[in-house]
Formats: sequence, C-alpha cells, structure tokens
Amino acid sequence: MLSPTPTQQKPEPQEPEKKVVRSTPSRRRAGQTPLARFVKAIFRPIFKGFYYILTGIRGHFLLTLGIVLFLIASVSVTSYAVTGTFPLGIGNDPFNFHVHGSNGGGDQVKNWLYAVRDGNTTTISLLDRYISQPPDPNQLVSNYSQSKAHLTWKSINVIGVYSEGDTTVDSFVEVDLSATGPGGPVSGMMLWHFTTANLSAGPGIINVNLVDFRAPLT
Repeated sequence: MLSPTPTQQKPEPQEPEKKVVRSTPSRRRAGQTPLARFVKAIFRPIFKGFYYILTGIRGHFLLTLGIVLFLIASVSVTSYAVTGTFPLGIGNDPFNFHVHGSNGGGDQVKNWLYAVRDGNTTTISLLDRYISQPPDPNQLVSNYSQSKAHLTWKSINVIGVYSEGDTTVDSFVEVDLSATGPGGPVSGMMLWHFTTANLSAGPGIINVNLVDFRAPLT
C-alpha cells in the first residue's frame, strides 16, 4: 500500500531587504556663509533705518517738508555769511576779494572795468581820484571800449588777488576780447594790474596798469 505523501508547507514570505540610504549633507547657501552674515549684520540696520524714515515721512509729510526747508535756509544763510555766496555758486561775484574784513576794493575794480567797457569817462575819472598819475580816461575809452574801439568784451576773469603787508591789495584781471576785421574775426586779451587800499572814505584804487595786450597764441 502506498503511504500518503506528506503535505509540503508553503515557505514563509521573506521580508525584502531594507536599503540603507545615506544622507548627504545639504549644500550651504550663499546667504548663510560667515561673510554674508557679516555683511547682513552691517547693512540690515541701515536699511531698517531707511524704511522707518520713509514710513515716518509718509505719515508726517508737512512736518518733514518744514524740516527740509529749514535745513536749506540755514545752510544758505551760513554759506552767505561765510563766503558771500549762496550754495552751488548762486550769486557768486569774482570781484568779491574778501580781505581785510571787506571785499578789498573789488567793487571799485569791477566798476572801473565796466566803465572802460561802456565808454563812461566820468565814472573812470571818479574812480581814479586816489591815483597820483591816473591814465587818460578818453584814451582808455578810445583804445579799449566797445563803443569807440569796436571791441567786444567776451569775459572778465579775476586771475589772482594778493593781500600785501601794508594792507594794500594787488589784483590781476584778464579780459577776453574779440573784433571783426576785413579778414575775419580777431581775438585778443588784456591783463590789468590794480592796487587797492582801505582809505578813510572806504576802499579805493590807488594804482592801475595795463600789463599786457596781445592776441592769443592759438
């Protein structure tokens, strides 16, 4: 007789092997480096300050406008009191020499040159009253004025101002000229030397000389 075959047991299912995943360190972002943190620590308070300032300006516009206008006015007054000019060169006068507590005769020099330019012999004579041997006003007007000499005064430039030990002031002024001749335009330049002093009646011209009168090299 055949004996029955033993029943085979089904093999138990094996658990799949677990894969070990090794964690790789994440890359540090540029903003997390020590240098970046150091820069942020410096500039973050500045940007916050700007933010709060802009927020305050938007909330108090009239007050901010008043403060800005007050600052502009105070700077302008201070600049004018110290230098005689307003900020950005507004109101600048090249003849304001600022020596010995006054303009060093700059107004007299300016008036003298403008009188020669305009052919005003009377003004020249009045300004020359302190000069021992003044130049002839009629000859000055005939040679250098716009009306009689047919010259055009293009610009007047103060070259230098020097305060001397005897309280006088030496100043050098250059004048650019132009004229129209038969062959075309002609350019020229004059260099004047003035000596001014603070006299009993105020600053005045005590000497004037024409140093050079020539055509430019180019």
